[in-house]
Amino acid sequence: MAACGVNTKNKVTVHKPVWDFLNKETPSKLNRLREDSGVRILIDGETSDIYVLRLSFDSHVPANTISLVRKALKSLLKDTEKELKKSCKQHQISGCMAYTDKNSEHAGELHLRNVYSRSQQSTSGRGLPGSSSGGASGSHGNSRDHRREEAEDDRENQCPICLGEIQNIKTLEKCQHSFCEDCITRALQVKKACPMCGRFYGQLVGNQPENGRMLVSKDSSLLLPGYEKYGTIIIQYVFPPGIQGSEHPNPGVRYPGTTRVAYLPDCPEGNKVLTLFKKAFDQRLTFTIGTSMTTGRPNVITWNDIHHKTNCTGGPQLFGYPDPTYLLRVQEELRAKGITAD
Repeated sequence: MAACGVNTKNKVTVHKPVWDFLNKETPSKLNRLREDSGVRILIDGETSDIYVLRLSFDSHVPANTISLVRKALKSLLKDTEKELKKSCKQHQISGCMAYTDKNSEHAGELHLRNVYSRSQQSTSGRGLPGSSSGGASGSHGNSRDHRREEAEDDRENQCPICLGEIQNIKTLEKCQHSFCEDCITRALQVKKACPMCGRFYGQLVGNQPENGRMLVSKDSSLLLPGYEKYGTIIIQYVFPPGIQGSEHPNPGVRYPGTTRVAYLPDCPEGNKVLTLFKKAFDQRLTFTIGTSMTTGRPNVITWNDIHHKTNCTGGPQLFGYPDPTYLLRVQEELRAKGITAD
């Protein structure tokens, strides 16, 4: 493997809660960066608070490409940090995030301090008013448990949008999250998705160029690692050059054509994913027009957060097989956009 950059030019530090949140809640964004840039992101070291990530490419790439990919990763981590803060607020996690800028190359430390139980623990050695010292510990424990139960009840009865007590409760059918009826009605008018989990309600239509084609063929002699009993489904996406429309970032500006190839196992589950891919393509969700994370070039066709396997081999690091959980993960990505089998 060729070395990528020197010193810290191919390294990025990230706070552990942010990295864990990104991998658990929005892995498709990270997959898109990896797929567009051909980079592998490895954990090169860690402290009690941060991971040191190293960008690794399978062939030599120019220094400016490394810089662009590093910049894209830092931007993604910054956006994830904002999402984590928002998630903490929505779930009523009372705490704070403190930042110390250690130097120009590395961000400082992020501290998440949960104060729910700590405010109670600060009085753990004190008796309650009117109680004897001998019974203080038991009385305090019972009181603490009671307050915890009350806090949990309050959170269950609290609307995640207005943060007040739920009025005329409205529970969403698919994800079972509850809100004030007025709050969720207004929210769904802006975006037809659950504000808590992003589960889509209704049919989402993207801004993928309309002049593209999705071509599907099958090769029984091409075997994917982990699916050797089956042949392979080959998907080819073809887009000629065009001009951006009103729904695109720069209406009237031209964009170049592109061709992308992806692979699925020709098994029942693979064919199920193929059907979902066709739905996503028909709803113009598979691609979008934006800036390439690999080259930094604007006004080009890019993937749109639906992870495809663009290699037959190499495992997840090279967007290939074997990857035992891929078919399940990509169905979750599609479900988040409202693309399901029913």
